[in-house]
Amino acid sequence: MKISTLLATFLVALSINTAYAITEIRNTQQAEKMQLESMGVVGTTVVADTLDEAVEAIKAKAEKQGASYFRVIGAKSYDTSPYWRISAEIYK
Repeated sequence: MKISTLLATFLVALSINTAYAITEIRNTQQAEKMQLESMGVVGTTVVADTLDEAVEAIKAKAEKQGASYFRVIGAKSYDTSPYWRISAEIYK
């Protein structure tokens, strides 16, 4: 009985965490098809070794803004420095 209660608690906690995860979309056609409402554009300069790390940083910023979806619209690495400039349109 104790194991089934623990398992049920774990599954509920897992479903709560995934229910609010922000999702990346690839293009404006996808946003239009899903009838998403744009919340504007966010941008940041981050220290990151890879583009994937920079995308994770903008994803976190978009999520803090209350977005459910985001689309990267620009990313630039500054040659030999560890800085990336990245921006995204965010949607709800």
